[in-house]
Amino acid sequence: MEQPIDQPAASVPGTRRSPGIRLKLVGFLIPLIVLLVLAMAVAVVTVTNRSVRNDLIQRGVATSRIVALSARWSLVSDDNAAVYNLAVETCRSSPDIEYVAVIDTGGRILGHNDPRELGKRFIPSVRVVQLGGFVETQADDVRRNGKEMLEFSTAILHRGQRIGNVSVGFSKTTLIDAQRKVRRSIAAIALGVLALALLGSLALSSFITTPIKRLMAAIKVISTGRTFHRIPVGSSDEFGELLRSFNRMAETILSQQSALKGYADRLEQAYLGMVRVVAASIEARDPYTIGHSTRVAQMSCALGRKLGMGEEELGHLEKAALFHDVGKIGMPDEVLLKEERLSHGELDVMRRHPNEGAEILGMAPFLDRYVAIVAAHHEWYDGTGYPEGRKGAGIPVHSQMIALADAYDAMTTTRPYRQALTNTEAIESILEYRGTQFSPELTDAFVEMLRESPPLPDPDWKGMAL
Repeated sequence: MEQPIDQPAASVPGTRRSPGIRLKLVGFLIPLIVLLVLAMAVAVVTVTNRSVRNDLIQRGVATSRIVALSARWSLVSDDNAAVYNLAVETCRSSPDIEYVAVIDTGGRILGHNDPRELGKRFIPSVRVVQLGGFVETQADDVRRNGKEMLEFSTAILHRGQRIGNVSVGFSKTTLIDAQRKVRRSIAAIALGVLALALLGSLALSSFITTPIKRLMAAIKVISTGRTFHRIPVGSSDEFGELLRSFNRMAETILSQQSALKGYADRLEQAYLGMVRVVAASIEARDPYTIGHSTRVAQMSCALGRKLGMGEEELGHLEKAALFHDVGKIGMPDEVLLKEERLSHGELDVMRRHPNEGAEILGMAPFLDRYVAIVAAHHEWYDGTGYPEGRKGAGIPVHSQMIALADAYDAMTTTRPYRQALTNTEAIESILEYRGTQFSPELTDAFVEMLRESPPLPDPDWKGMAL
């Protein structure tokens, strides 16, 4: 006999009934709600405890300063009775003040709420934790006479000179009691919220699945950049309001994203213009290297495209290549424009330009991504380059690509002390340094690119990102 189509699976021998989606949802929500409520309770307790403690510290600092100001004229006029009365009255003003001591510069107690301490030498307490300084006041978590307290010390100043010191001790009992009361209150509230949340999850779990699925789908649409369509709302309950609120939030986010994208595009255009101006200003000093950075950027991007880089990464590679010689902007003309080979001392000066370029780029936060690339574009694959002697994978890939394009352009450009090499000669020279100056894999790809289509300067080239 065939089983009816609506017969529960559990009635079939040998089968196990699977928990319904509502039960699964409740089983998921209950631990989540418990963890959320506990996390919120812990966070609130932590913040409240900190607030109560800070309030006590601020009150202690204020009390210590007021006593110091009040005691100043009494010390100047040697009115010890007034100093004693000040200490006693201050201590009586608040039940959590353990002691008030007014001390002269020699450490002798001139005023104290306990008359037995008058005239004695003030014994420093055992510091547990230094809470910090507040202008003339020092706050510490201390232990004195077996009691834990917060101690506040303020210098008594007269005409810019210290003539004494005030030390006020606050009992931590009040602080501990207040924090305990806060914890109990928050625990009670958390339990109430937890009970309500659990009841709510049981009552509403059957209505959650559809809105949750719609929300997840909408979030996925927004995160992937596809066209967002408002989520249909078919109820007027809390979940309907949740969906309506999400629709409004999503529309606001997309509107802001559009505005920010327009602003970022304008900023990017201005930034790229600045890149080219800086690169051109460096090359304008040396007629033999005019267009060098642009050519290096062209070849680096061509190599990157051959290696399968995306447009965004190619844009970053282009900018790094345009900036690679920015450190030369500070090179003296007698080094940068010298028509003979550089001496050892002059080479040392020239070899500073990667680090100096990195320092220049490091001054602008939005250029940080290019600092390491510019700093390493003269490192050698075998570790014999400069400035740090990095090797292999320790050299950024973009730096290694720029190094190949930089070397090729330098070899194929005429200088006062030598003629430009042909494409074939430059390729042979680059292959000689395969595995020493240049990465073997990048060298092979670069040479293959040069042999397929030797680079020709493009005067109309505007860059990857323009």
